[in-house]
Amino acid sequence: MADERVVLVAYPVLLDCSCLNGRGWVRHLPSSKSAAYSRRVLLPPILEVFVVWHPDDELGEWVAATVADHFHSAPFAGLAGGAVEVYVRSASWDGAGSPPRPMPFMEPLPYGLRAPEFTAVVPVVSTHFARAHDDHPAWQRYVDAIAEAHGRDGVGVYTVVDPDLDLSRTGLMQALSRPQTLPQVDRADPTALCRELAQGIAQRVAAPDGTSAERITVFVSHTKHRSLAEDDEDGPRLYDQVRQVIAQTRLSDFFDARDLQTADDWASVLDDKASTSALLIVRTDRYAGREWTQREVLQAKLNGMPAVTLYAMRDGEDRGSFLMDHLPAVACNLDDPDPAISAALNRLVDEALKRALWRAQTVYLIQGGFDWLPAHAPEPVTAAPWLREHRDKDADDRHVWIIHPDPPLGPKERDVLVELCGLAGFDANVDILTPRTFASRGGRLRS
Repeated sequence: MADERVVLVAYPVLLDCSCLNGRGWVRHLPSSKSAAYSRRVLLPPILEVFVVWHPDDELGEWVAATVADHFHSAPFAGLAGGAVEVYVRSASWDGAGSPPRPMPFMEPLPYGLRAPEFTAVVPVVSTHFARAHDDHPAWQRYVDAIAEAHGRDGVGVYTVVDPDLDLSRTGLMQALSRPQTLPQVDRADPTALCRELAQGIAQRVAAPDGTSAERITVFVSHTKHRSLAEDDEDGPRLYDQVRQVIAQTRLSDFFDARDLQTADDWASVLDDKASTSALLIVRTDRYAGREWTQREVLQAKLNGMPAVTLYAMRDGEDRGSFLMDHLPAVACNLDDPDPAISAALNRLVDEALKRALWRAQTVYLIQGGFDWLPAHAPEPVTAAPWLREHRDKDADDRHVWIIHPDPPLGPKERDVLVELCGLAGFDANVDILTPRTFASRGGRLRS
């Protein structure tokens, strides 16, 4: 690729400008269509979240701010620009008292712009919204259009209900009876609302054809060999507390001690579950040194599954394990573990959604010529088997171009990966990028 550039362009594209939304970058291309800019990768919107409420209902504004803050947080900031955006629909669109502006699935976008691949609609059902629906045909049609779109063309509806609303006196909930209703809002703990919404969207993205998606399964990876300090603890074991917290969510779970059956090929079952589930690592004092916990983490990493570590040590470790690092982690206070368990589960759901959205984006990113698009930053554990496969599959390929979600690797981490690529025979053309570092370079790959 002598002087060729691969330019990531977030959709929509106006004039000759490429843009990776407000959290990313804006760069204007030269007006002349030179060969240096001959490869442009169009990134259409992947997920758009619309929070809908009546302008006289105060709860809707709080939900919108909560949802916007959540989807603009660290887990999703690393995706290529335009992957996730949050919009509001509240103000009247066609005269006073009218429903809000239509959403992309209700009518075609102007200028031939493309609707997002996935749309999440969050109606906030409160008093004035209910009255408008029951009294005004235009509001009824607006709500009917939302309800009818659920389950088709990548649209999912996730209703939030004001706990003070008398549901028996409104027809609005009858109209929205089929879509999923999110848990009752607790303003003191907005994380539950965000977790349930992210989980519902992740399951919808995993089943884009509208089929019913299975709940996210949390594989709880733990060791049964406890330290002496843990043996002396009062109250239920930490693993039982993890199970109790999961039971309060809509997540599914897998605990080997409970779910393995007598006749199961337990090694095969554990490998399969670790390779297909979201992994919650309960890292107690002896965890890192156990063969089977190492195997479970390795299976999850090799298959690009979301994983989060719950650090729950009392005395510490004799040694760690290089297999265990390179993962989001939550510190756990063993005297009061429930907040940390909830935080770890919330992050695990976000990681599951982030992985699903990244996989949807890679359909377009791969057009840029990248060889590997892992959902997590590469590390020796995952890079070594991939390099072997890449070399065997395409022996004539002389470059390794990798792009992964932000944040980027540190300089020394990158040096180790480049050296590993060299040992595999790729020593002259190695590029390890994230969407931001790629954009800051002006969309240029090493040649």
